[in-house]
Amino acid sequence: MDIIVSKTNPKVKYIKSLNEKKNRLKYNSYYLEGIKVVNEILDLKEAIDIVFIAYSKTILENLNGGRQILDRIDKFRNDKNTNIEFVELSDKVLEYVTDTITPQGILAVLKIPKYEVEDVIIDNKSSNILILDKVQDLGNIGTIIRSANAFLVNTIICINGTADVYSPKVLRATMAAILRQKIVYVAGNNIEPVFETIKKSGKKVIGTSLDTNRYINEIDLNGKYAFVVGNEANGVSNEILEMCDEIVKIPMSNTAESLNVGVATGIILYEAFKNK
Repeated sequence: MDIIVSKTNPKVKYIKSLNEKKNRLKYNSYYLEGIKVVNEILDLKEAIDIVFIAYSKTILENLNGGRQILDRIDKFRNDKNTNIEFVELSDKVLEYVTDTITPQGILAVLKIPKYEVEDVIIDNKSSNILILDKVQDLGNIGTIIRSANAFLVNTIICINGTADVYSPKVLRATMAAILRQKIVYVAGNNIEPVFETIKKSGKKVIGTSLDTNRYINEIDLNGKYAFVVGNEANGVSNEILEMCDEIVKIPMSNTAESLNVGVATGIILYEAFKNK
């Protein structure tokens, strides 16, 4: 197999373009980096849509776990029942396509899964849902997705204005947790019927706000819920709060004004998780 050494190669240009949101939308694709992540992708190959996997043998040979994944790639290549495409890049080209300072030697280009919001709500009767109301910080979103995965929340509804969950910075923070999430974006003017569908599915909608006297640890969390967390500067919008069944906040000392939305989401989801 030939090693790609040119930055003008179509596959190289394709991967490079996915660093920009407009191209992720155009191609309906994104990429995930790292040995651990790609190993997980190969384990889940039947459940996700792999476009191709690109790697640098030179980089991988000098990384912990690199030789093992090279052996695994060889096994997949020799398996006639596997149709995964593997593309070998030079170390310089792999460094060029990613937006990391120290590339991890391997990445997988994946199709962005598409879900209908009503379907994910109806299919998700057994676990809680998370709603992001215009959360902007990419690191926060990555932390939120990872926390959702840790506390058995596998459906996230993003109200338009929420930053792109497939940004490379978000994806690095998720540590592959995004592979186990159903994520949908909903226009703000379409959110009311979404809330109605959530409530019809048997879930209560719990909003979060500092302007309430009700604490998260004071409510019965043995049921099924959709939790709403909001924008870093403005919190959950008043329009959304009016549609919530209940509004809560997290108890904390008088010396703290508020919590980072990523941290706050983790606490709320843990409170619900520990009651199960």
